[in-house]
Amino acid sequence: MRGLLGSLLILLGAVTAAHGGALHDAAKSGDLTAITAALDAGADIEEQEKGATPLFLAVRSGHVEAAELLIKRGADVNKEAVLGLPMTVAVLKNAPDMIRLLLAHGADANGKTRGEPMLTLAVANGCLDCVKVLVEAGADVNAIWVQGDPNQRPGIITAYHLAKHDDHEDIAVYLLAHGVVILKPAPISAKLTKGDPGKGAAFFASTCAPCHVVRPKELPTIGPNLWNVVGRDKASTKFERYSKTLLAWDGTWTYEDLNIFLAGPTLTTPGVNMDFRGVPEEADRLNVIAYLRTLAETPAPLP
Repeated sequence: MRGLLGSLLILLGAVTAAHGGALHDAAKSGDLTAITAALDAGADIEEQEKGATPLFLAVRSGHVEAAELLIKRGADVNKEAVLGLPMTVAVLKNAPDMIRLLLAHGADANGKTRGEPMLTLAVANGCLDCVKVLVEAGADVNAIWVQGDPNQRPGIITAYHLAKHDDHEDIAVYLLAHGVVILKPAPISAKLTKGDPGKGAAFFASTCAPCHVVRPKELPTIGPNLWNVVGRDKASTKFERYSKTLLAWDGTWTYEDLNIFLAGPTLTTPGVNMDFRGVPEEADRLNVIAYLRTLAETPAPLP
């Protein structure tokens, strides 16, 4: 009896696998008749084959009608397969119609894949229509993606920053017109005397030194040399990786400009290459700026 039961289970597994394979093949080809037949025969609509559900495959293959049929037959638009969410592949495929379909059936416009918002993913792909569909469905244009380990100088990425950085100007203009808020810290000129250069040096050593050197004529590493930075023309030292955003920012590094930039480079000056979190606390910024002021033969006068 146990042997017969085992044989039946094996047979059932084989039948289910066969149905699953047929359903997956139909989803990939967009064959509506075959999808219906496989489901009517008992195929599991959420079964994964090589890490993908039938809905994921239909979306990846660009078959909107097949995806819609699967959803109507019970496929979960928020079911994450090994290969990811249906929405993720729709965004990666630059498929606004598919994104619109998934959103209409409960997908989250603010959903994330491995921590990255769908809107940021759409911007990275340069798909303006995809961005529009997501924003119209409620995607947060100011959402922040903390890229990497939060304790190890992660990147701070927003959709607008990425659009500016990657030269998707049409997307940047659209996002700016749909609610982007650019961080503007309060002026600090009247508080500069409160800065402690010793504390600023300690903060710099732990947070900034991995990317910046400070000795005169020392060759730059990840970021430019910061010797004599206060009062220096922006983007003026020997350094090959200045962003277009920084190159376009006229003038010298005033105390207020340093305050703005350090408060959160990607949030205050979207498009720059320096995407780490910056120095968000005003007290820390005062200390760091006080330390930067000392990096000169003759420190710049305070206002």
